Amino acid sequence: MKYKLPLILLAATGIIATSATVAARPAPAEAKGQAYWSETRWDDDDDDRRHFGAMPVPNADALRQAGMVRVQEVDRDDGRIEVEGYDARGRELEIRMDARGQRILSIDRDDDLDDRWDD
Repeated sequence: MKYKLPLILLAATGIIATSATVAARPAPAEAKGQAYWSETRWDDDDDDRRHFGAMPVPNADALRQAGMVRVQEVDRDDGRIEVEGYDARGRELEIRMDARGQRILSIDRDDDLDDRWDD
């Protein structure tokens, strides 16, 4: 409660910058109708879209080879493609790819299955 009034004052004076609302984009045309992408949330902000063009569909074969069986979200951040999902054992994966979504740059695998119960 003690922070409520100062934040309201800062917001009213315009000192706090508001971030643009980023709505999930519809799936790229190349991904529509493909079961691998059916549950995927596509997140591409306007700045990346203006600078890099339409978001590419990541290389599904490369993602499968890395162990990703279910894709939860595809996000573009500063031109790099980030894909979040799960492997066959239910562990979370975060795979970073090049700007075209063809080459894997890094893989973060969460080996702790208990994370799904954390708040």
